[in-house]
Amino acid sequence: MFDKDAKLQALAELIEGKIVDDTTRVEACIKGTVIGFPATIEALKVKFPFGCSFFLETDVLNENKKHKSNGEFTLTISHRIVTGFWAKFSRILLVDHSDKPLGLKRFDSEYIAQTNNDEEALRFVQYPSMIDKLLLLSQYTNFTELHIRSGYGVVLVQPTSIEKLDIDTARETFRVFGEVAQVVFEAF
Repeated sequence: MFDKDAKLQALAELIEGKIVDDTTRVEACIKGTVIGFPATIEALKVKFPFGCSFFLETDVLNENKKHKSNGEFTLTISHRIVTGFWAKFSRILLVDHSDKPLGLKRFDSEYIAQTNNDEEALRFVQYPSMIDKLLLLSQYTNFTELHIRSGYGVVLVQPTSIEKLDIDTARETFRVFGEVAQVVFEAF
């Protein structure tokens, strides 16, 4: 039997936070910190078929709340649905219609990137061990989307419900996710 309160409390301890009552918007909301960044775990519902999202805010100095501009770097990474030989046919059938390679074969073979700045996106992906971090996040969560927005933070959307989420996997996910947020904070 699933104990919702115990699972939410375990996740709250994981990110050194607390459970927040935001039931008008989501069934589960946990706020805390990961390596100094404000962290949030949210889920519309805690059971299948709803997944959960992880948020890390990198605007810890509140610089962008005053100076919102359209010049920030955004990148959305999602898994490539079809790879290899069949990828050509999938483009014809519009399965991976938004295919826009960054020019880095190891990345382009696994992921699709949507960005407003190709040079910054390539710089982000080429950052030391970033592809390894993305592969680890894929392995741990099988994420559907990873959103990076300079000056604001990173969001990981994954299909596993809170009910099925393993605490050890979530711990490792936040460790790697925190490293990605640190790169966004320092370099972007």
